[in-house]
Amino acid sequence: MTRLLLVALLALAATTAHAQTTSIDVGALDTYFQEEAKVEVNLKGSLLRLLVEASREDEPEFAEMISGLTAVTVRVYPLASAGNDLIPELGRLGDTLEDAGWSTLLRVRGDDEDPGDVWIYVLDDGEVFNGLTVMATDPEEDDAAFVVIDGQIDPAQIGRLSSRFGGVDLNEVGQ
Repeated sequence: MTRLLLVALLALAATTAHAQTTSIDVGALDTYFQEEAKVEVNLKGSLLRLLVEASREDEPEFAEMISGLTAVTVRVYPLASAGNDLIPELGRLGDTLEDAGWSTLLRVRGDDEDPGDVWIYVLDDGEVFNGLTVMATDPEEDDAAFVVIDGQIDPAQIGRLSSRFGGVDLNEVGQ
């Protein structure tokens, strides 16, 4: 779950201001699992504005980055409650995103030594991303995590924020 949360935090730390529709139907994820999500985060509208204002004084750069988000949605399910066809289903979700113009930013395929899969998709408009979707499974932690960020994501802001906090080791993101 640690690496899943790292990916989610990196995704959340990267945003500014533009409306975008949700990349995947987060509500439909429940159909892949026999148990309810053990973590649910639904930030939009006034809740996002509250987060912006609460962080504005102490973390003005962070507040600026998230000030234009339209939604941040997170779900974490017990992986053991998924059907055997979860990985192919997530692959099909990724194909659907690509068919809609999304680009694969990162794809990590698990193996016997390091099980688990990660998919990160962005809607790239040249200078910024207009949305970001993360899907990840971690059999060792029994987690399947989904992060959907609607809004404009400025890669330059990610770089500035990550360097401020000591940089991001991309080798650790997929592990």
